[in-house]
Amino acid sequence: MLKTVAIYITYQPNIDLLKKSIYGLISQVNQIIIVDNTPNREKMLETLKNDKIEIIYLEDNYGIAYAQNIGIKRVLEDGADYILLSDQDTIYPSKYVEKMVECFKDNKVCAAGPLFIDAQTGKVQYFIKKGLNGFKKIYPKSGKNEVFQLIASGTIINVSYINEIGLMKEELFIDWVDMEWCWRALKKGYKIIGNADVVIEHFHGENSKRILTKNITLKSSVRYYYTIRNGVYLALHVNVLNIYRRAILFFKTFRNIFLFPIFSHNPLLDLRYTLKGFYHGLIGRLGKLDKDH
Repeated sequence: MLKTVAIYITYQPNIDLLKKSIYGLISQVNQIIIVDNTPNREKMLETLKNDKIEIIYLEDNYGIAYAQNIGIKRVLEDGADYILLSDQDTIYPSKYVEKMVECFKDNKVCAAGPLFIDAQTGKVQYFIKKGLNGFKKIYPKSGKNEVFQLIASGTIINVSYINEIGLMKEELFIDWVDMEWCWRALKKGYKIIGNADVVIEHFHGENSKRILTKNITLKSSVRYYYTIRNGVYLALHVNVLNIYRRAILFFKTFRNIFLFPIFSHNPLLDLRYTLKGFYHGLIGRLGKLDKDH
């Protein structure tokens, strides 16, 4: 029987929501590993421990990529066929793993992910494919689709291919980590599947604001920093995308330097952080943001 291990990355989690997520998944996997990125926190997650749940406390925030790699390395040591990556606020339906594992029947499928319903807006999200304009949104109603990228939460990875593709890029810290891994996998000739037959619920954890016909997700100034910095860095310094898509990524990221602050609650502070992110992306300064520099 194939073995699946779920890796949850937590940071100041809502315990009730985390329990709801875990209890919906625990009967579907062989083991759950929780890697907690929360600094200086009492070990409140101990109430979740049982024979199938292991908790690793990092006792500081080392970023999502580092935490994911801690969990992945633990799985590689113990052995498993599939790894399911999860945020603390994704809700899974019954038979989720069973339906998702069907995506791996074809050779060279390294990862598969579902469609999401945004729990705040009720809107079903889209997949991204390669398109003439670089990145093309598709809205499939059903079926298994080859896609260009997936968000991490809910994604299942075929362990067989991790050694060749590599681990998550820790120096990104947060934002674009999942996308970069997907792009790297595709460049090495692997396939990524978006399974529109499975739809799950995801809480973004941030507020949103309605602007004309669009819901704009509002994030903290620090998150804007990482989004801008890593987008610029990947466009200018990493060759997992072709030159055309790197140019598109750069110009879209550059545009967001000014768009993010326009819709925020603190425009001047957010502009300061987006400009700093742009500069650090240009010069390749990665890792955790030092707010003093």
